[in-house]
Amino acid sequence: MRSRLLTFLFLGACLANAPTRALAAMPEETLAKINQLPPTERQATLVREAKNERTVIWYAPMNRESLREFTSVFETEYPFLKVEILTGGPQSLLNRIMTEYRAGKFNYDTLNVRSSALYTLKKANAVMRFDTPYRRALRAGFTDKEGYLNGIWASLLVYLYNNKQVTRAQAPKSIEDLLQPRWKGKLGMDKDADDWLAAIMDYYGDERGKQIARGLGAQQLNIRKGRTLVSQLVTAGEFPVQIDAHHHEAVALKKAGAPVDYIFPEPFIPVKAASAFVLAARPPHPHAAALLVDFMLSKKGQEIAYRQTRWPAHKDLATGATDEVGNRKTLVPDADKWGARFEELVQLTGLLER
Repeated sequence: MRSRLLTFLFLGACLANAPTRALAAMPEETLAKINQLPPTERQATLVREAKNERTVIWYAPMNRESLREFTSVFETEYPFLKVEILTGGPQSLLNRIMTEYRAGKFNYDTLNVRSSALYTLKKANAVMRFDTPYRRALRAGFTDKEGYLNGIWASLLVYLYNNKQVTRAQAPKSIEDLLQPRWKGKLGMDKDADDWLAAIMDYYGDERGKQIARGLGAQQLNIRKGRTLVSQLVTAGEFPVQIDAHHHEAVALKKAGAPVDYIFPEPFIPVKAASAFVLAARPPHPHAAALLVDFMLSKKGQEIAYRQTRWPAHKDLATGATDEVGNRKTLVPDADKWGARFEELVQLTGLLER
């Protein structure tokens, strides 16, 4: 938690030396005009210009096997383009971009990043607005009014329980259930709980959200580093319930025959901050990058994400099966709000660790 805070503070210190918005205006305005064209003409214009660029550079905090599933389909659809990938951890890629932009080097075209990091990138003028028509098909919480946030997927957070220790009837179903005395010392949670707490505070408001955080802190939570680790400990029976398990991991554990089951929280399901697919403010290959963003937001690109067990941003996907969210209410934390208040949010998570 502290390392993430220090990274955000470091990135913020870079803002004064970042390029101005005026420098970024040209490619943003060019693409904005193209986005106003009728669909067929828009696509033809992007393709014509992208053929001259031939390459698109994607900074990606993902494993290469997952990346290849996207890039191979994209390159088949656009055989005149080659996707060049630079992989790394999210923080290292953010640091790299900030360092490059401070030096006046504009090397990347696209980046997938947690939406909470957009605040810093926007202040640094390192990303542009891109109001692609494909964003109209995305769920609530996966876009913003300005056009910076084009979400591609996120993780639902559910209650995971060991079904040898707790029956489904006994398992908690709401925040009020979690605060009952019988769960004291029996609840597990990831140490990096800022996404979960942000969703709680967005739903209940700041004051009630802080009361909930204090109440859970008094429950003597079993806090560990990493949601996957916490899920493994519930599976092993070290404690019976995890309150912020990744939905896709809970499904995988259940299908593998582990002694666990899960419940979608009521009255809403918290969602880990959406992963945004952003366009660089000064992309070396703007038209090719626009095609890649379109592809990642399209139903074809989103179906690949769905097959990778991600919760896709496209509202027509992941709505029907037993293990899926269906029509339940979900809440994606407000990216602008919590980007600006990230330091405060990190401090508030300390209430959970009493």
